[in-house]
Amino acid sequence: MLHNRFLIPAALVIPALLSSHVPGDRIRFAPSEGSKVEKTFENKAEFTLQNMSLSMNGQDSPAKPEMEMSINSEQKVVVTDEYVANRDGAPKKLRRNYDELGNTVTIAMKMAMMGQTQNKDQNLTGESELQGKKVVFTWDDEKSEYKKAFDPALDKDSLLKDLEEDMDLRVLLPKDEVKPGDSWDVDVKALASVLAPGGNLSIIPKEMSADEMAMGMPGMGSMSDWLRGSLEGEAKATFASVREVEGVKMAVVKLTAKITVSKDMTEMVQDAMKKAKLPPEAGDLSIDHMDVDYKLEAEGELVWDIAGGHIHSFDMSGPSHVQMDMAMKMAPQGQKMTIEYGMELSGTTGLKVAVK
Repeated sequence: MLHNRFLIPAALVIPALLSSHVPGDRIRFAPSEGSKVEKTFENKAEFTLQNMSLSMNGQDSPAKPEMEMSINSEQKVVVTDEYVANRDGAPKKLRRNYDELGNTVTIAMKMAMMGQTQNKDQNLTGESELQGKKVVFTWDDEKSEYKKAFDPALDKDSLLKDLEEDMDLRVLLPKDEVKPGDSWDVDVKALASVLAPGGNLSIIPKEMSADEMAMGMPGMGSMSDWLRGSLEGEAKATFASVREVEGVKMAVVKLTAKITVSKDMTEMVQDAMKKAKLPPEAGDLSIDHMDVDYKLEAEGELVWDIAGGHIHSFDMSGPSHVQMDMAMKMAPQGQKMTIEYGMELSGTTGLKVAVK
């Protein structure tokens, strides 16, 4: 029943870049204007249910089931970026083609209640209307933000709303020139563009059953929705070394991070419930509240193409933990009741990035 927003794609990268026309091994963003790169992001997560609570009308439910659950998720995002024009440390105009956008979530659940055991496995697949489309990001000096437009024009502005330009993960770059062995702090509050590169890519499930929606599992929203808000913690990057890969000079940057985020998902779930096809026996069902807490500890290594001025590869993984608390009101057969439940899940998340 848990949906693909537990696929938390937790992505941490340190874009370090060394421009061939800048003396020394300076880490900075400087791809050639007119150059193109294909970027592949692969996020994987595995979670296991650790604890579940259930109450009805403020009392522990005698019908609380014993449940085992595991969730395995994979998300793959492939984009081709053309750096049409650059400004200092960022693109001035970027043309992005969304080549491939999708995810899969496999859920295995075993539930025992009143002497009966039920097994339920689900395979969920997500897709996005953005796949195959081009978006142009143009920097607006007056507003200090990117204008976004489809190329060619399309009447689908809702898909553009929460897209983010930075899939180079520039928030992790050092502000000053550094040398091997140097470390710097990363602004944790700006890590949303790293943990969810590209923003909300509108990857949604092809189908969602009524019971999934009624359970209010976070199959609504995206990782970027989770991260908008109170990111807390600490992250540190270290310029570890310079190495050659197939004759090309690369910078190697190590990253460590401890991140927490708390999010009120109530409005998001309420909107999703409006689209759900609930069974008649559910009666008048409404979501009272839904809160999600997420924790991640991660270590990773970024390999940065010095001459090309862009990421070459990245591999990151670490333990993560999710806690969800939710309450909903129902009126089955005219009888009003409030159901509250909570879930704790723990596991690992990882991200691999490759550029060609």
